[in-house]
Amino acid sequence: MQEPVHLITPHRIAAALLLTGIGGFVDAIGWLTLLEVFTANMSGNSIHLGMATGQLDFLDVRRFACAIFTYVLALILTRVVLETAGRAGIRRIAAFTLTVEATLLLVFAHIAPPLEHGRMSSQSSPVYFGMVAMLAFAMGVQTATLTHLGPLTVYTTFVTGTLTKFAESLTRALFWMHDARKSGKPISHVVGGLGSQVDALESGFLLGTWICYVTGAALATAAKAAWALRALYIPIAVLGCLVLLDLARPIAGREVREQSAT
Repeated sequence: MQEPVHLITPHRIAAALLLTGIGGFVDAIGWLTLLEVFTANMSGNSIHLGMATGQLDFLDVRRFACAIFTYVLALILTRVVLETAGRAGIRRIAAFTLTVEATLLLVFAHIAPPLEHGRMSSQSSPVYFGMVAMLAFAMGVQTATLTHLGPLTVYTTFVTGTLTKFAESLTRALFWMHDARKSGKPISHVVGGLGSQVDALESGFLLGTWICYVTGAALATAAKAAWALRALYIPIAVLGCLVLLDLARPIAGREVREQSAT
């Protein structure tokens, strides 16, 4: 019987935060390069798809549909890989999926055609659609690789749900503080107890993921202005570190086997 992989550990929390930063970074690079197509934020693409459909702008329909379809395809294929690995007892599967993601980012940085004012000039060429699909697939792979930290469902490439969960956890933590104060506990004990209060810890982590996402986007914008698509070497390097981390201490895999048994 294999040694279990705990769902909430410092190294998995660190991995989730770093991956969220990568999500914001790559999404910003894609939006700046691919004429305002998101490669991770499919809510934004879905709104654009609906607007393009209403305007009968079939070029934009194809652009945003390409990103959505490829992203979902990557989610499905990656979950199949993780499920298969979980059933086979393979624990270090994130090393494989994150290597795939890093490879796609590296290929994107090297085969992109010359940019005009920091963007691809054509929205209708096969090369353009291939570039959209490449980044969207990479983000789908990342999203599916790490989605659970204990009872928390975490998505490392978009943060709308994260903000909702943060608000819920923070509200519960505030009511916990209120109830503790009403029971007569000193304020110092109440504040000190936040370090072990589940909702307070969750809200802190969720706020941290949002900060990492925004920070990643900010760094991407500055790095792309200085280094063009070579800015993608930054998330590639971080992914390389996470691959090494997974080989030492598995990031993903256990959650799949536990879900399979339920």
